[in-house]
Amino acid sequence: MEPREIEGLYGRPVLIDACGACQGFWFDDTESLLLSPHGTLTLFRLVAERQGGSRQPLGERLQCPRCRLRLSLTMDRQRTTRFQYFRCARGHGRFITFFQFLRARNFVRSLTPREVAELREKVAQIQCSNCGAGISLDTDVACPYCRAPVSMLDPHQVHSALQELRDADARRQRVDPALPLTLMMERLKAERVFAEAARGGESPPVRAPGGPLGLVEAGLALVFRWMS
Repeated sequence: MEPREIEGLYGRPVLIDACGACQGFWFDDTESLLLSPHGTLTLFRLVAERQGGSRQPLGERLQCPRCRLRLSLTMDRQRTTRFQYFRCARGHGRFITFFQFLRARNFVRSLTPREVAELREKVAQIQCSNCGAGISLDTDVACPYCRAPVSMLDPHQVHSALQELRDADARRQRVDPALPLTLMMERLKAERVFAEAARGGESPPVRAPGGPLGLVEAGLALVFRWMS
């Protein structure tokens, strides 16, 4: 993994590990909750930059890089969007794929049945944006390996989310007279959220690599050209 220093809340740096080959992030402890809007935009750009490169499937058994304990598959929800990640039961952190990170930040949405039917008329197979496996649209509406739904990068959602992040980043520039107290409350809130995440699950089977370009990757390529 490649360490990246990303801007956190109130300008405090957050060190995040990124793996381009596996296309995922490792967040120590509560780092994902400490990202500033600017930091989230930075990671979005990093995800867009890494699309189209070589990719290897995730292993059947993912281990915590700190204690080597097997990571547990965990389901979560952000607003109305379901996403998943792999967490260390000892609280050392969690691993989340680029695709699931985008879902958690509301950059990606699942296709409706009508959109799947329209897509099926044009292509027979697409690549899973979560694990890289091939998805046959004749038989599946979700990845047969990791069960991620067929999804796309919605331009309206991306525009709305990016604008929201930019506005929040602009507001963050204002001086906060209650900064010490706010930092303490944010820390306690983050610790409480992760302390309550007690659910776990089995790791999915080995993913099959290859296949056509995914819908999310295609959308990211267009957005990245627009942002560059």
